[in-house]
Amino acid sequence: MNRTWLCTTFCASFILLASCNTIDADTENEASEGAVYENQEISFVVPYQAGGGTDVFARFMTPYFSSHIEGEPRVQVENIPGGGSITGTNEYSLSREPNGYSILTTSASTHIPFILNQPSVQYDLREMTPVIGAPTGGVVYMAPEFAEQGMAGLAESTNELFYAGISPTGLDLITLLSFEVLDMDVKAVLGYEGRGPSRVAFEQGESNIDYQTTTAYNQNVEPLVEEGSAVPMYSFGQIDENGDLVRDPQFPELPTIEEVHESIYGTPPSGQAWEAYMQFVGASFTMQKVIWVHGDAPETHKEVLAKSMESLIENESFIDQSEEILENYEPFTGGELQTRVDAMLEMSPDTLDWVSEFLLETYDVDINKL
Repeated sequence: MNRTWLCTTFCASFILLASCNTIDADTENEASEGAVYENQEISFVVPYQAGGGTDVFARFMTPYFSSHIEGEPRVQVENIPGGGSITGTNEYSLSREPNGYSILTTSASTHIPFILNQPSVQYDLREMTPVIGAPTGGVVYMAPEFAEQGMAGLAESTNELFYAGISPTGLDLITLLSFEVLDMDVKAVLGYEGRGPSRVAFEQGESNIDYQTTTAYNQNVEPLVEEGSAVPMYSFGQIDENGDLVRDPQFPELPTIEEVHESIYGTPPSGQAWEAYMQFVGASFTMQKVIWVHGDAPETHKEVLAKSMESLIENESFIDQSEEILENYEPFTGGELQTRVDAMLEMSPDTLDWVSEFLLETYDVDINKL
């Protein structure tokens, strides 16, 4: 037998077999990518107690994760409250296996301690991969007798303004920073148990300036506005894709504090207080809630989760049913989400030092001891 013919035939057969094996392997990989969540369960860690706003958000999202992720996995919510969400987020980061079958939801009270480098924080949001993010908004309003002076009058007024808040290292921080940016002399009485009690304090005359997030404002403050016992002054605004502060789409008639500052002083705001305000508006309102997966989870799992959320926000049923929970704000996914998350987590050392001194000198809060 001709050795040349034998070698040629054998080599051709070997190449054909190798090619078939490669095709089979590619097909198997494609199948495995689509099936990574089939007959699996996803643990959805919520670092808050059941019944709170973030828990309601997570439980609303749960069936959509099941139906939109290829393989339709079971999704089980697991509440781990404590430490203002720090306890559960630490556990997720340090103890949960990064296998792609465990996800986490956070809110502003998770983001702010991380940005402030609080010692109790052991998680690193920069080492997690965001899957979907959702904004919210907020409005500052006043008692009518003070609102009559206008913002310019308030900046020069000797009348005492009282604000009822919860904590200077929570969402109240954005309100307190807005007062600082506008150079308003407001006495903050902190320690209230929630925004509900703070609003009641306003209604009872214990305070004369307050803020509420979008849902609470629409439900509880708009009736006060209609009856003439409250006047909206400005919204916190939203950070757009260019990093600029723009009017809140749910309150387009209300100015941002940038506009208010320009109307009072004739110039746009600047300085460390303004830089801090912009940072925390992004971390607390534009990115109010975020769902994450471990950054070192398998790439296939992260891709499936990302694609499922990109598909979800285009679903008409989801859009209709999410109006109440998402307050008509459009969620972020994909590259836009990652860009916004990166921006919200990057604070300059100078601004961080300024915020630390601001909290210590003004509110006797040492973030290094929290």
